[in-house]
Amino acid sequence: MRTRPDIMSLNAMVSTSSIYASRTGVKVLEDGGNIADAAIATSAVLAVTQNNLCGLGGDGFALLRMNGKVISINSSGKSSRNINAEIYSKKGMGSIPYMGPLAAITVPGLVGLWQELEKYSSMEINDLLKYAIKIAREGFPVTHNYARSIEITLRRTRNRHFRETFSNNGLPPLQGDIFFQEDLASTIESLSNDGLDSFYRGNFADKLSKAFKKSEVVIDEIDLSKHRAKIQDPLKSKYDDRVIYELPPNSQGGTVNFNLNSLKFMNDDSLSYEEKIMKSHLVANKFRRTYIGDPDRMPLPSNYLDESFYWKVVESLNDGKSASGKNGDTTYFTIANTDGDAISMIQSNYTGFGSTVVPEGTGFSLQNRGSYFSLDPAHHNYLEPEKRTFHTLCAGMVERNGEFEYSIGTMGGDIQPQVHVNKIHEMIDLGMTPQEAIDLPRINIPANIYEDPDLLIFEQGASFNYNLSKYFKRIKQTSFLDSSHGHCQIIKRGENGVLFGGADPRGDGFALSPLF
Repeated sequence: MRTRPDIMSLNAMVSTSSIYASRTGVKVLEDGGNIADAAIATSAVLAVTQNNLCGLGGDGFALLRMNGKVISINSSGKSSRNINAEIYSKKGMGSIPYMGPLAAITVPGLVGLWQELEKYSSMEINDLLKYAIKIAREGFPVTHNYARSIEITLRRTRNRHFRETFSNNGLPPLQGDIFFQEDLASTIESLSNDGLDSFYRGNFADKLSKAFKKSEVVIDEIDLSKHRAKIQDPLKSKYDDRVIYELPPNSQGGTVNFNLNSLKFMNDDSLSYEEKIMKSHLVANKFRRTYIGDPDRMPLPSNYLDESFYWKVVESLNDGKSASGKNGDTTYFTIANTDGDAISMIQSNYTGFGSTVVPEGTGFSLQNRGSYFSLDPAHHNYLEPEKRTFHTLCAGMVERNGEFEYSIGTMGGDIQPQVHVNKIHEMIDLGMTPQEAIDLPRINIPANIYEDPDLLIFEQGASFNYNLSKYFKRIKQTSFLDSSHGHCQIIKRGENGVLFGGADPRGDGFALSPLF
């Protein structure tokens, strides 16, 4: 059922959801850059060509494997020291809005991720950002998905600077139009000239904090100056003869480890393996909604992979509302070489263009990731100053016999762990190639941490040999290759060193490799 062949390479591979980003990553590798170099340049281009999904106003996470060691980089921004739940309650709000200044309450973290990658870089930052600057200044042809996203957002937002940045007198660009972003080009050029740290503690930070005040955004220069990416060992678990790496909290990556690990505790022989995976998703949802949050306030239990802990989660009660099926907008990419160096990286605004607050003169929209916070003081994800919210972003990597084998990730908000688990099963247990697994019709449970997973959504063509109604109150079908099932990218390294790259046709994905 492949929509396209796997791309294969004897040297390196780049798989992103934008042809411009994939070509940029390849160009950097061809010019002698390493994985970190290619990642910075690729990420910056995505912040231009897919800033409806990610951007300089959003967050970023990565698993980076260099010289055989895997590290986790968490550059999600904390909430402003100036924000708290009382601000919303005084306005009569029961939840945090998705648009406007009261949605833009967490520090943008993406540039902080670039700062960490720069420590592993072999090239100058101006040589890595020049591609994004050029594309923003000289324009690029608008894709159908990008045009549609701008059109929808323009109907919903009232932000004047957003409308000036992303429309022509209120009219959105159409597919095939050339889209220019001079303010964004100037912003990236400023970072290129003054250094990445200037975003948080320098000339650009001063400009940004002044623009925040004009836009009634509570983030200030002190919030910016305090931002630091969190560097950790990744979470890891065993599956078959593989090691599964995922991002630690506040990423929901641990849900993947818990989910895959729980399969060995299911002793009901009447269930097919696929039905066991479905049940494991439901148990993993309970785990996720209870045990993942700001790691500085609620560390992940050290025994979360033990069988006794699994049964504790199984026996816990559900007490959420019905699932809404709302998805986050994100972009994931991966880069790898035949030596086993790789990056699995994901960046996001959260929903669409995020808050749609464009600080004057910057050309980018601030994320609305803080909208995921709860205003219920009894909930562990309760909004407090300088706190990281539960984060839907996660990125995966797999090793076999100590060697890099897979990197995997997807956009899709709360469904991301399920896509990881299903693709790992399809490739390892069913022997599919990356592109075969990506193209396979999907089944997803779109519940967030405040909801009972009572809704299942499946793509046309999906097959299942068990009764879904005993697990879900509501079942919904979508068309084949529907974006609500995520945009997944995967790279596999075979035992002989050959790289296989797959990219998702549900988005604008392309896997490409250098010629030499």
